[in-house]
Amino acid sequence: MNSPNEDQKPADNMELLKQQASDCGAGCACHGGPSGRLRWVLGVIVLVAAATLVGRAVVKNHGRSAEPAEPAFMTLAPATTTDSQAPASPDEAADTTGTSVGNRIASLSELNTVAAANDAVFVYVPGKEGASGNPPLAALQSAASRIGSQGYKVALFTLETGSRDHAQLAAQMSLPRVLAMVKGKGMSAVSGEITETKLIQGFVAAGNCGPGGCGPAGCCPTGSQ
Repeated sequence: MNSPNEDQKPADNMELLKQQASDCGAGCACHGGPSGRLRWVLGVIVLVAAATLVGRAVVKNHGRSAEPAEPAFMTLAPATTTDSQAPASPDEAADTTGTSVGNRIASLSELNTVAAANDAVFVYVPGKEGASGNPPLAALQSAASRIGSQGYKVALFTLETGSRDHAQLAAQMSLPRVLAMVKGKGMSAVSGEITETKLIQGFVAAGNCGPGGCGPAGCCPTGSQ
């Protein structure tokens, strides 16, 4: 015959198991065993990997937005085209005066391509077609040489008569004159008797100009007199 203590053991053990089961919640690893813990570890790894990828993408995009813009030569603001400012036909756009300095360009925006390797340029803007006067070639070459001796790369250009930019400049200032332009800065117009000294002064003035807030004829609309 079993003793009273032996009869109570199965009931006591059952109660103990029930108590342990109630103490362990549904999210506890004791329910899932090794496979439950494995799923939990894998979930943490996936979350960490996703956070790492998001962080890299944010840093990469921030680096792109912080990249400085490429320095460029100043261009003229777009002007409303009128009959008097309409670009001439190819035949009319030819420089009939036969006077030019360096390479010819049809617009100042071309400088960002043809003069991309230069730090500064002098652009000769001749008078209207048929106007008398020779370009100040000697003064331009001498000024470019002096500035070049200081470590700057300078090129010479002539703005074609009959082009849209030439017509816009002619409506804003008297011609002929020379535009001194520094990449990433501004421009300064040199007029009157164009000498080496005045050209160098124009270069310095253009270099002291910021890329924004300039007038329609350049950073220093009145130019070097």
